Amino acid sequence: MLRRAFSVSLILLYFSFILAPIVLMLIGSFGEKWFSTLLPTGFTLDWYVQLFRKAMYTRAMVMSLWVAGLTVLINGAVSVLTVYAVHVLDSRRIRAAFDFCLLLPIAIPPVVMGLGMIQAYNWKGFSLVGTWQLLLGAHLVYTLPFMMRPLMANIEMIRWSTLEEMSLSLGASLWTTIRRVLIPNLLPGIVSGALMTFAMSLGEFQLAVMVTGSKTQTFPVVLYQAFYVSTGFACAATVLMVLTSLLALVGLSLLGRSFSGEAVMGS
Repeated sequence: MLRRAFSVSLILLYFSFILAPIVLMLIGSFGEKWFSTLLPTGFTLDWYVQLFRKAMYTRAMVMSLWVAGLTVLINGAVSVLTVYAVHVLDSRRIRAAFDFCLLLPIAIPPVVMGLGMIQAYNWKGFSLVGTWQLLLGAHLVYTLPFMMRPLMANIEMIRWSTLEEMSLSLGASLWTTIRRVLIPNLLPGIVSGALMTFAMSLGEFQLAVMVTGSKTQTFPVVLYQAFYVSTGFACAATVLMVLTSLLALVGLSLLGRSFSGEAVMGS
């Protein structure tokens, strides 16, 4: 009994530690003033009105969603083909190189990666620093392991070699096998990888603050700057980002389920 009470207390403490800042941000987004007090004073909706009126914040949110969406699509396509090739070739050296490449973006700090990209793509007469293309490239490299690992675990779990032999023996082409057999069976890994990739890209700050310019800033960068202007405004911007992220993740999850249902019906 005592052990159970202790476990429940730890769980409640853990969730309180995570949810308390979000609740305080939500309360602060409706407060008129918040300075040197635990809770804000007054009530207002002006912070949300200002948030949608200022083009800088709407442009930053659109940029974040654009880059995160492209990151999911490109990394998804690259990951499916790469995981398929590595699994089918079944070579220890290729698998070792694959695992090593997945560890590099995780092992290298984002600050180091950002500095390297600034040096590599900032030449005399040609520079990608400050463009959304470099930001997209940075997010692709940074989030690629979080798309590939669920897919590799998924393809190993379904015993793809057996499924491929059965499909080809029935006369299906390689493209048909990939489209009608491989991708539907990899949907759980694709959805989980897409959720992690989208969430990490949308909230990424260290790379974005280094490689973006004034016109390509993402929402986390603008949000960081807003905290030095107004606490209430920054709280409203934070709440908007959390809601946008949750809605996008729910949408991706529902989309994955619908595709999975269609694949089952089609098969």
